[in-house]
Amino acid sequence: MRILHVISSLEIGGAERILSELLPLLKEKGETVSLLVCKKTDSIFEQTLLSFGIEIISLNLPTNHSPRIFIKLLKYSKQYDVIHVHLFPMLYWAAIVARICRNPFIYTEHSTNNRRRDRAFLKPIERFIYNSYKIIISISIQTQLNLKNWLSACGEDHRFVVIENGIKLNDFIMGTAPNEMSGIPPNSKILLMVSRFSASKDQKTVIRSIPLIEDSTVHLVFAGEGTTKDSCVNLTNSLGINNRVHFLGNRNDIPQLIANSYIGIQSSHWEGFGLTAVEFMAGMKPVIASNVDGLKQIVEGAGLLFEKGNEFELANSINRLIKDQEEYRRISKQCFQRAEKFNINNTADKYIQVYHKIGLKL
Repeated sequence: MRILHVISSLEIGGAERILSELLPLLKEKGETVSLLVCKKTDSIFEQTLLSFGIEIISLNLPTNHSPRIFIKLLKYSKQYDVIHVHLFPMLYWAAIVARICRNPFIYTEHSTNNRRRDRAFLKPIERFIYNSYKIIISISIQTQLNLKNWLSACGEDHRFVVIENGIKLNDFIMGTAPNEMSGIPPNSKILLMVSRFSASKDQKTVIRSIPLIEDSTVHLVFAGEGTTKDSCVNLTNSLGINNRVHFLGNRNDIPQLIANSYIGIQSSHWEGFGLTAVEFMAGMKPVIASNVDGLKQIVEGAGLLFEKGNEFELANSINRLIKDQEEYRRISKQCFQRAEKFNINNTADKYIQVYHKIGLKL
């Protein structure tokens, strides 16, 4: 089967990371898979897909808001059996194409919330857009519930499907050789957050927690880039803790960074799934995460949760794990056991089942 995945670009992000791991698996299982982007970014995700022989089609457009996307996407869509779309604004462009093109379109909802839902006047437009898709996949139950509530989708609708994200577990199993982190003293206890700096993430609460940590050997490390990074750097400097907070930028050695960390932190304002939290778990690291939908369902009962934006509660959890080694080992073990549920092979198989559901032959 010929499958075209569509996304604006492969910049660093959760949805982009999933595609970089999912598409090679679909190819391995016998599918013909391509990826269409507005423009190439030469990211590690692009390099990964190219190394597996995945075709990346670039529209070579400087912006993802150009009307030319519609024309070019219509042209390419006719060459594939199914078109699988990810993230806004490709959600909108592809929906218009889907109204014209006979081939079925699928959309994956990657977050429990977005800014469009703050504007009530957009609801009828959004209902029209989502109704263009044959199947709407959500990456968690809570993501689906929030979406259906926003769309006022009443009753049972077989278009809505939940397929949880997964990871390549073996990449994160303990024993991976750790990479040294420049500027961090040996034997430091590293708190690691791997995430894009964006409106949905809450690195500032983690930064504010550092002066409350009782162990002076604790260092906070961020991996990622994004629009809110500069304000986080400014906050770090204003608190006088720039010697204990480190910004590594985008990295292609996340499993090694996790192996070298002491505690994994995922602090978010909202989240669709919490992929990085699962990666920490697979690396047998205790996870502390914001108590928000998407993350809560992944972490609760395995790792620790703290109230969103509450640096005092976060610091208490960190201090607790540092002081109590028995508790540290217990939480680490629980996290590892939870990670085994999220194998990306299962995710790939469920996607293929969805393609079956819309009547396409494998």
